[in-house]
Amino acid sequence: MFGRWFKRKGSNGTANGDTNSATHMIDLRSIVKTYQSAAGSFTALKSVSLTVDAGEFVAVIGKSGSGKSTMINMVTGIDRPTTGEVIVAGTPVHKLSEGQMSVWRGKHLGIIFQFFQLLPALSVIENIMLPMDFCRMYRPSERHERAMQLLEQVDVNYHPVNGVACEQAQA
Repeated sequence: MFGRWFKRKGSNGTANGDTNSATHMIDLRSIVKTYQSAAGSFTALKSVSLTVDAGEFVAVIGKSGSGKSTMINMVTGIDRPTTGEVIVAGTPVHKLSEGQMSVWRGKHLGIIFQFFQLLPALSVIENIMLPMDFCRMYRPSERHERAMQLLEQVDVNYHPVNGVACEQAQA
């Protein structure tokens, strides 16, 4: 199902990332995800395989209910496959315990949810710096600058106005 969505040339010049898996940033191998409910079982992903190399930009598109969020949740470790392997930057995510997963996510991923969960009492910068504090990443004196760099990477200008945070995406 996802094959037609991922026809692109990678940074290595190969179509669909047909290279040695050691170079892949994301490597999904025969992912199946089946949910159980009172109404029966529902298979959201059926043998999905995908590789994404470092430096590639990939968009996941499709109809509502086609498995996009489920697939992204596999990559981020939010959900686990029923069968298959999820390897991100050399880490077999599907094998991590919940505790290991939390540490791994805190140190290696930034997730922006469709319905993002910012703490309303904190500014945007403070929300970005909070995981750095939890994971003891960067010295406290470096965190503000790092948060600003991260905003710049996603083309967001941050302008505090009269002590209140005001964010504006670049056009």
